[in-house]
This record gives sequence, structure tokens and C-alpha cells, in this order.
Amino acid sequence: MPFNLISWSEVYVDSLVASTLIGTMPIFTFILSFYFFKTKSPKNNVYLGLVLGFFGMYIFINPNESVSNDKHIYFSLLIILSSMFYAFSANWVKTLKNQSSIELAFCSIAVATIICIPTIFIYFFIQSDPIDLIFSRITFSNMVSASVLGILCTGLAITVFFKLIEIENAVFASQSNYLIPCFGFLWSYIFMDEKLTVNLFIGLTMIVYGAFLVNKRV
Repeated sequence: MPFNLISWSEVYVDSLVASTLIGTMPIFTFILSFYFFKTKSPKNNVYLGLVLGFFGMYIFINPNESVSNDKHIYFSLLIILSSMFYAFSANWVKTLKNQSSIELAFCSIAVATIICIPTIFIYFFIQSDPIDLIFSRITFSNMVSASVLGILCTGLAITVFFKLIEIENAVFASQSNYLIPCFGFLWSYIFMDEKLTVNLFIGLTMIVYGAFLVNKRV
């Protein structure tokens, strides 16, 4: 689900917005870890972090900006939903015993691939453009980019992430997501010429600091 929802949403929202909202994963990882998996106990700083994080999401999405911004809000919420799915996955992986991170990563991506195959046919069916026109838009550069995204940013990254969960726990591994908004801003500024508005900066700061407080070891 996150594979498809994030890719679909990024057609309508900036990469900076997507990367920052994905950075909410540590917050949801803790919530699921405590309330559903019973593997983490709350500290005094947790509730402040949760409040900051959720207010940060509200400010970041900025629903009061304009009525014409409804599509932006809708797809931003889909990215937050994807972050919840990733948080659930991180906690669930910790419950799986006697399996290596490579096995878990391979099975995860293989199942996702199988699920995505009918999604492709559904996409072809609902599109008004003929299939040959859709395929004609695929360039060699597109294929290289998709391959790098699949092999490095998905396959290798998930393997390392699952290894961190195996060594420590889901909450610890999810802290790597603190860096996603930072690098998301850096890459979007360098390659995409995206702008950082005041509400984006305030929301980004609150989300990252809120997640830090939630997962801070005291």
C-alpha cells in the first residue's frame, strides 16, 4: 500500500511535503508499539512529543490555505496513512523470529510486486490514452531511475532497516526517519527548485522535534 500511495501522491504534492510527512513514522511507530504491541513504555516527554508532532502535521498540511488546495490536503493525508502502514510493518517485523533481514526484505518486496501487477492492469483500464502511447512515454532515463529507486532506495534500504529492527527494535530503527525530511528538503532544493514556506518550515521543525521527544531515551 505505501509503495503505491506515496508514488500516486507525489504526482500532486512536492517531494519536500512527501518526505516530511513520511518523517512522522517514528511517532506512529511508538504509538503502535505501546498500544498494540506492548513493547514500549511511555516517558514524561512522550506526550509533549505527540502533541508537537500532530500539531506540526496540521500546520504543515495547512488546511486553511484555500479551498482549491483540497487535492493537496487529500494526498498529504494519504502519505500520512502510508507512514502509519510503515510504522505497523516495523513493529510487525520484530515479532517474526528466526528469519534474516534479507529473507524478510525479499518476501516483502516480492509480495508487493505481486500485488502491484493487477494494479498496473487496472491503471491501463481506467486510462483514456491507448497502451502503446503510455509505453512510448517510458524512456531509458525513466528505466534507470526506476531501477535505482527499486534496487537501492527500496531493496537495500529495507534490508538495512529490517536488520536494525532485528538488532534493536522498531522504535530505534524508525529514528532513521528523522533524516528523511532533512534530505528531502536538500534534494528538493537542489534538483527540484521547490520552495520552503513559513508553514512548511514550522511544521517540519515540530514534526522532527516531536518525533525526537517521543523516542528519546531518558
